[in-house]
Amino acid sequence: MTTKIVNVSELKINLASLMGQLEEEGIPLYVIHHGKPKAVLVKYQEYEAILQKLEDLEDLLAAKEALLAPESEAITLDEYEQRRKAKIHR
Repeated sequence: MTTKIVNVSELKINLASLMGQLEEEGIPLYVIHHGKPKAVLVKYQEYEAILQKLEDLEDLLAAKEALLAPESEAITLDEYEQRRKAKIHR
């Protein structure tokens, strides 16, 4: 996979151009500051797809854990959603 790396100064100066390249080429843009990675810019659709995959994997893990848990430890779907939201908002 091709990698494009820019520092924060270059990002500030060339943001519009870099965003255009990102949209056209689809190559993630790694942003560094003082030589250390600080952010990754990806197309919005890719970001949403990553979030969806992560949510799906969390759901699969929860289902697997539920199947392995003793009946006395079972929780409702509402309880699961509340716990999941609490973990996300930490």
